[in-house]
Amino acid sequence: MELSSDIIIFFGRFHPLFLHLPIGFLALGFLMEFLSRREKFAYLKPAIGFVLGLGALSALVTAILGLMLAQAGDYGEDLLFVHQWSGILLVLFAFGTWWLYGQKEKKANLKFNRAYLGSFSLMMVFLAVAGHYGGSLTHGANYLTQYLPDGIKQLAGMPVEQKGPQLIENLDEAVVYTEIIHPIMEIRCNSCHNASKKKGDLQMHTKEALMKGGENGPIFQAGNAAESEMIKRIHLDQNHDDHMPPKGKSQLSDEQVLLLEWWINEGAPFDKKVPELEANQEIQSVLLTLTDPNANKSEVEILLAEGTTPPDPEKLKGYTEQGIAVKSLSNDSNWLQVTLSAKDSVNVVLQRLATDFPEQITWLDVKDTPLTDEGLVAVGKMKNLTRLRVEKTSITDAGLAHIADLEYLESLNLYGTEVSDAGLEHLVGLPNLRRLYAWETQISPEGAAAFNEEGSQVEINLGYEVNVIDSLNVEVKPVANLE
Repeated sequence: MELSSDIIIFFGRFHPLFLHLPIGFLALGFLMEFLSRREKFAYLKPAIGFVLGLGALSALVTAILGLMLAQAGDYGEDLLFVHQWSGILLVLFAFGTWWLYGQKEKKANLKFNRAYLGSFSLMMVFLAVAGHYGGSLTHGANYLTQYLPDGIKQLAGMPVEQKGPQLIENLDEAVVYTEIIHPIMEIRCNSCHNASKKKGDLQMHTKEALMKGGENGPIFQAGNAAESEMIKRIHLDQNHDDHMPPKGKSQLSDEQVLLLEWWINEGAPFDKKVPELEANQEIQSVLLTLTDPNANKSEVEILLAEGTTPPDPEKLKGYTEQGIAVKSLSNDSNWLQVTLSAKDSVNVVLQRLATDFPEQITWLDVKDTPLTDEGLVAVGKMKNLTRLRVEKTSITDAGLAHIADLEYLESLNLYGTEVSDAGLEHLVGLPNLRRLYAWETQISPEGAAAFNEEGSQVEINLGYEVNVIDSLNVEVKPVANLE
């Protein structure tokens, strides 16, 4: 019995593969019937019967496979009932339309023609109904209307739903399950485990369904996330058959997994508020992002996320035609990255760039070029610069004074320049500087250590590590990887 059931479900899983065939054939037949009534497209008429025949036969195969798939029991009964019977009626009307087409062509009878058109129209109605409810079974009942513009929803009298996770106004009053855990499951899990679709006999859209579990029993052990089936499946490799969410679906973020594990480890309560659960520093940091998405982001991350005004496309085209590498940082970003080479008149080009794109340039690479301190004057006008590479150029300590106001500069590479300890004084006030590459420069370990005392968040790479033992002693260690 079990083997027989497995074979039926195995073949049933070919249903999604075949279902597009009747949709395509029957829709094509309808279009051909409509067009062939015009003299210009009359040549289509002889092929209509053939297309309808293919549509009817493929609809029959699809319906049989669908009935087999329904034996898995992964779908809500109400939606399944409508989808199943609309599919069966579609098959009946597809064969009826095919037969009536042949009769009207043979007998040229007005009654057959009217019956044919009526059957054809009803067939298309059942095709639309079966398709809609099939999509609802697979993707959720609101799949078709989820992203309908709110204005149209209001005109149609449909409820307007908030899209995506909502910010929590008062974290201390937030019920952990209701306002944190359930929204995660709603976004990442409930498309397959809801009232309409219960994959693995599991529903997760309500507290009661979640506690009941699925065909393999409970999906979590209160107080023990590591042994909870839900968490185990989340941590499986994405290519594993049991990984959840399945490969191809939107995956849980690290922060979302952390919150789920926290909730389970704290006993999986459904009524407790955030302050009632113990939360370590890592959890507290994640919780802060639920009230303010920028809570744990640096100023540079916030800047890049917010974006900037679009660069002038004509000016961009002009640089491209001159062979100067000015490109978008990504396909959906207005930020620019610029790479200049030794053949470019660097100081002159930088002055033009600072005039044309003072806000958009955020990455600048001028290594191994004839850059001088004069060129750094223009660089200092690129106010949103976050990465700057000036290694192996002729800049000096004096030149660094021109970039002292780049408040978003996060990474600076000075490798192979004549910059010394005196030049570091111009960099002390850069609030977001985190990485400074300065090997093969005149910067000494002592100067780096002193700089670290004033700007402790900066990681200075001299080709060896500098650890301040105390104010008088400096330990220098080799670094294998200078990158």
